[in-house]
Amino acid sequence: MQFKNMFNSLLILILLLNLNSCGNKPVDEKAVDNATEDSKPVKNNQTIPVEALIIKPKKLEQNIPLTGILKPIHEVDIFAEVSGKVEVINKKLGDAVTTRDTLAVIDEKIPLSNYRQAKSQVLTADNNLKIAKLNLKSDEELFKNGDISELAYENSKLAVKSAEASRLSTLANLSLLEKNYRDTRITSPIAGLISRKNIDIGAMVTPNLPVYRVVDLTTLKVQVGVPQSMVNRVHVGSEAKIHISALNDRMFNGKVRYISPQADENTGAFTIEAHVKNTNDLKIRAGMTAKINLLLTDDKEKLIIPDHAMVSKNGSNHLYKIENGIAKLTEITIGETIGSQVIVSQGLTEGDTIVVVGMKNLGVDTNVYIETIY
Repeated sequence: MQFKNMFNSLLILILLLNLNSCGNKPVDEKAVDNATEDSKPVKNNQTIPVEALIIKPKKLEQNIPLTGILKPIHEVDIFAEVSGKVEVINKKLGDAVTTRDTLAVIDEKIPLSNYRQAKSQVLTADNNLKIAKLNLKSDEELFKNGDISELAYENSKLAVKSAEASRLSTLANLSLLEKNYRDTRITSPIAGLISRKNIDIGAMVTPNLPVYRVVDLTTLKVQVGVPQSMVNRVHVGSEAKIHISALNDRMFNGKVRYISPQADENTGAFTIEAHVKNTNDLKIRAGMTAKINLLLTDDKEKLIIPDHAMVSKNGSNHLYKIENGIAKLTEITIGETIGSQVIVSQGLTEGDTIVVVGMKNLGVDTNVYIETIY
């Protein structure tokens, strides 16, 4: 009986020791820390990093792509001024020419002979006039002395007038025949390249048929049609970036030089002409296709924001305006949207700072700090 009581007392003691050991088991501090961190609530005054934009009035800009064909600014069809047979060819297709270069020569024998004869007639007329004036001077003295009659004196005066008229007539004839002689030379009125040649040696030419075409490729033009909704945003002098597919889509800087005052009756579009300077080796050729990006700008400056800065809430447009380090959700009224640019008509003023990156982390009024400002 005594042994049984001792056994029970020992069993109770062992159980008490085990319970004490379990109560003093070391705690995994790292696990506790992680659990605490995971359950930590986000504080209302937490500061969020954002990127911001200072609002400044500016002109709305937009690039529109159009396609056109490159043409020379200056090209001319050249005609013979007189009829005749071609005797000399000085320029062939592709040759470079300067202003007043002789391209070809028409048979000049008859025009040259007529010109020389006219020069001789002028010399004769000059001589006849001199003789008539000398006779008049002599007859004037004789008339004063009463040695000739008044009729003879008047006839001397008439002889001078007749000689003067004859001289003028021969001078006019000389000028005409000189032109006929010079017109046997077919010349270029502009500098450029021969792009067309319609004559050969021995061919007969007449003034109504073109014999050459010369093109100036130092500067080319491309014409495109712009809709009426955009034409007033294009200005003479506006930038035009011109890409030419035949030259591996190489880009050239051009300028708008002409805007049609009247729309095309068939398309309703307004013709815009942009000019582009050629390379020194004239790589751009007339007839190549050009893709032109026209820069459209407004006359008046407006408040413009990027479309990604807007937040939609309850069917209205909002953005975050930063005031004293707090991003405040602000309702705005927008106007026209061009590409990624949005015109704000109400809700913003010049100098306001708005959030453009980081909006998804913001509430109604959130403390922010600006990492980057534009």
